[in-house]
Amino acid sequence: MKINKKQQMLELLETLIEGLTYIKNNVDSDYTFMSEISLQAIVSIKNVLNNAKKCDEQLNRLSVEVYNNIIGIHENHIENKILACDETIVYLFEMIKIIQEKDNKKLDIVFMPYNAFMWNSLESVWKAASEDENCNCYVVPIPYFKLISKENGDIEAILTYEGNLLPDYVPVIDYREFDLESLKPDIIYVHNQYDEHNNATQVASEYFSYNLKKHTDMLVYITYGILGTYPISFYIDFYNFIASRSFDRVVVQSPSFEVIAEASGLEKEKILPLGSPKFDALVNSLEKQEISQYYRDKFKDKTVFLWTTNLMKVINGRHEVLDEIEEVFELIKNNQQYGLIYRPHPLELTYVKSKAPECYERYSQLLESSKYTQNIVIDNTPSYYEAFKVSDALITDRSSVLIEYMATGKPVLIYDIDLVKEYYNENIFDIFANYIVGEDGMTVEKFIDLVLSKNDKQKQRRLEALHTVIANLDGSCGEKVHNIIKKDIIENYF
Repeated sequence: MKINKKQQMLELLETLIEGLTYIKNNVDSDYTFMSEISLQAIVSIKNVLNNAKKCDEQLNRLSVEVYNNIIGIHENHIENKILACDETIVYLFEMIKIIQEKDNKKLDIVFMPYNAFMWNSLESVWKAASEDENCNCYVVPIPYFKLISKENGDIEAILTYEGNLLPDYVPVIDYREFDLESLKPDIIYVHNQYDEHNNATQVASEYFSYNLKKHTDMLVYITYGILGTYPISFYIDFYNFIASRSFDRVVVQSPSFEVIAEASGLEKEKILPLGSPKFDALVNSLEKQEISQYYRDKFKDKTVFLWTTNLMKVINGRHEVLDEIEEVFELIKNNQQYGLIYRPHPLELTYVKSKAPECYERYSQLLESSKYTQNIVIDNTPSYYEAFKVSDALITDRSSVLIEYMATGKPVLIYDIDLVKEYYNENIFDIFANYIVGEDGMTVEKFIDLVLSKNDKQKQRRLEALHTVIANLDGSCGEKVHNIIKKDIIENYF
């Protein structure tokens, strides 16, 4: 495959061969015009190679030899011009061979998820790459440690591997059998940016960004969450940290976040404001998602609410938050007209045990006892798409699920603290397009009534806010990320 710069270079090299052949056959005539054209051509080639993000050493060395010979012929410094032309033509054919071999080689692309629940942040990019006949794809889930604070102040690191939890249709390679150093893939995709700077989970050190970068030309970071639900200051700090990592490209979800990322120190050329593969997964799955017989039976003739919590929900509010959860559980249990799917963050219980141990037993018992109610389900499955499909409305805090659920068009209630309007910018995301506990007298009970009566006055404003916060809502982010990264590698890495 020859695209743009490489195609142009190959054409220039062919032109040079023709030019030097002409000079060789006309050494006794005035060939100055042809040597000038040849000199311009090799200078153009050298400029492209010098400006490339990476250049093959042999290719670069040959270009220098060609330049030296042509300048020698042009300025009449070489006595045996026929021999010089022959030698230079050989160099040019070698250059063509190197470029063509690299151009025809399939790209090796490695995806390295660590948490199976977060695979959807990479899946649509993987799907586009795996369907590309010019690419070899490898999915290598990497191990990580759950970090648990013990009473004596020590940290217990629990080795965790979730490769067996990825969807069956994803061909998983065991990290212990994968030789990253030997393969040296063209592209690596990750969804973890923390390296050693995380107190909840940490990937194994060989997979820190600066260690992965040793083995690839293109390390791409895609956040596993969808952003927008926190104040702007949070995202400035977020991208400031990412700018300190070893990523070559960072996918951000909208032009507004591109501005924030650049202002936070991330180089503009590294930023791809293309949306979120996680949103692709949602869009592509909602239409296909079927409702299981279990849910059909469990929630027959009920109005169903989905309630999700983020990692810090209980940590921030402690027993006060547990009081709220218990109160809503009781409200649902006591009215068989309702159903509830409660979906905590996948790492939440582990994190509560570590950071709020006084809440752990109560929270665990609350979740366990709710499993035996007639109209409450505790959902710990890797995918939440069925819960999206089954439910009639969402109760949540400021997790990324909030923005994803907005794509369903169904009502959303934010049950959180400290939502101060002055800290938000509606040009980035109008979070107040949703219903909020405490805003305009809103309560959980009033929200339930609103859903039952189908009186969703905020729907249009909510859909407008969704279009602001995420680009490519049609589910095309992953395909565009793959094509742009691939094009960059093909055009700029010689």
